Amino acid sequence: MTNASQILAWAPHRTEELKHKAMAGTLNQLSSNDWETLIGKAEYRRYTFNDLILAQGAVGEALFIITDGEVRVERSDANGTWQLARLGSGAVFGEMSMLDRSGATANVVADGQVEILTVPGRDLDALTATDLGFAGRFYKSLATTLSRRLRATNEIVRGR
Repeated sequence: MTNASQILAWAPHRTEELKHKAMAGTLNQLSSNDWETLIGKAEYRRYTFNDLILAQGAVGEALFIITDGEVRVERSDANGTWQLARLGSGAVFGEMSMLDRSGATANVVADGQVEILTVPGRDLDALTATDLGFAGRFYKSLATTLSRRLRATNEIVRGR
């Protein structure tokens, strides 16, 4: 694992591009300063096709931000495996398990080459405890994302 700030410093155009994607989507309530603080806590990781990034049932201890590539979100049970979603650059995952410290509800699998920033839950906990403005913006962003995902899952369940 490598410090994300070091990696992204080599490609400032990628940092800006990712910041705009994340701030326009999943982390849409964060300010530029919030984003820089978050990136400063992150670790950089790379995955290849079919690598398991987050296992269904594993207790989440981090927030994952996709910087490049796509992942499949898949749920498995005795009847098989089905795809719930595909997530790309700027999206986050692992937030539910990280927030409630329970098992992940699905597998997250690399669908090709994937680059991810991983922000440890303990660092997010410390940041939200000490910066209430960041905490409010961060949690509002996650609440909006979870609401959108729940609506999309409801559509899958309804068979649409």
